[in-house]
Amino acid sequence: MGDPRTLEVRRKSVIAGRLLGVVQLPANPESVALARGFVRRMLGAGHPVVDEVTLLVSELFTNSVVHSDSRHGGSVIVAVADCFQCIHVDVMDAGGKSFPNVKREPMAEGGRGLSLVDDLSIRWGIANDADGRTVWFEVGYKWGALADDGSAVKETARLAARVVATSLALEESSHSLKPDG
Repeated sequence: MGDPRTLEVRRKSVIAGRLLGVVQLPANPESVALARGFVRRMLGAGHPVVDEVTLLVSELFTNSVVHSDSRHGGSVIVAVADCFQCIHVDVMDAGGKSFPNVKREPMAEGGRGLSLVDDLSIRWGIANDADGRTVWFEVGYKWGALADDGSAVKETARLAARVVATSLALEESSHSLKPDG
């Protein structure tokens, strides 16, 4: 996989902002929680879109683990940048034969990850190259209030992100309370 700092060159656009951090993790289910924790540490608990960004990284990382060629002993890279009115995230993996697509089937058992990305982000995309695949997104924010376009769908998705984040935090704290053994 390539250096995440070169992504703006491959995408032929410049991303103005501050790189908060980059992490490379094994492409396995256990690493999804590590990716979530990384995002929460990079943004901080008080960031206005920490829950939304954490949820989307969790979804994209899971997609990489399940669908990409990284699942065969490879890794997934997550890069987080603060672009001052949005958080920009790249999730990079080895790519694969299938191409990610948005599924809007409410009764489907899976496939809602990119739907959430589409609903919660202000922009997102997919870049393929010789090194693999990058799915990137940007979630807009304003300090003191969420960036709001008045969309009921986006507000519902944001509420769902908060509920999931709270549930994950409770689950992680319950694991830390269990005795070793």
